[in-house]
Amino acid sequence: MRRLPADLLGGALGGVLLLAPALAAAQGTPVFTAPLVAPPAAVSAPVAREPASPQALLRWFEQACVLTQGQAGAAMDWALANGFEPVDPMRGSADGLLDGKPGTVLMAPDSGGLVLLAATDTQCSLWVEQQEGPPLRAALAAMVGTLTAKGAKARVEVDRNLERAGAWRAQVQWRFRGVGWSQDVGVGAVTTLANTPGTQVLHVAPLAKAVNFAPDGVPLR
Repeated sequence: MRRLPADLLGGALGGVLLLAPALAAAQGTPVFTAPLVAPPAAVSAPVAREPASPQALLRWFEQACVLTQGQAGAAMDWALANGFEPVDPMRGSADGLLDGKPGTVLMAPDSGGLVLLAATDTQCSLWVEQQEGPPLRAALAAMVGTLTAKGAKARVEVDRNLERAGAWRAQVQWRFRGVGWSQDVGVGAVTTLANTPGTQVLHVAPLAKAVNFAPDGVPLR
């Protein structure tokens, strides 16, 4: 599997990392920050047959990360039962996908190492290489819409385009709560703006309880 261009994650996604604190302050909610690493360059994997469709990628993401509320154990159980294979976190830069935290990286079946699932105690992410950003973002919005039609609650809390080192990325995050859940999670993505193949990240992480305010601006308890 090839190494990603340095300006991809170290540039545009680096902009997400640098601007995230300001975003969090403005939005009042934690914002996902993609680690400044590329997916592992030394993963032995079969050649991918065909790139997975955005819909197929979102099915993996929904089952592994969203419906498990981003819980690492449940995400890994689902992935292993559905053909994902463990990646040695000490090979290449696979450990970087975990952002320095204990966790597990798995490779999607028949993906040639281009689709990786990374899960820690605080975050579940699907890293996708050689995909176009806009179709994946549209498929993510469609997934959220389908789940809300079934009773889930969701609202967009972050929706911005970020520029870093001449490269632009779109960042979106919903505050999401599934039917019967007691906690909100952030469901979002960092995707390329152009319709050219690149690296995309889908993510789920727990969020603190939203603070509601009275008309006079005093927080409600």
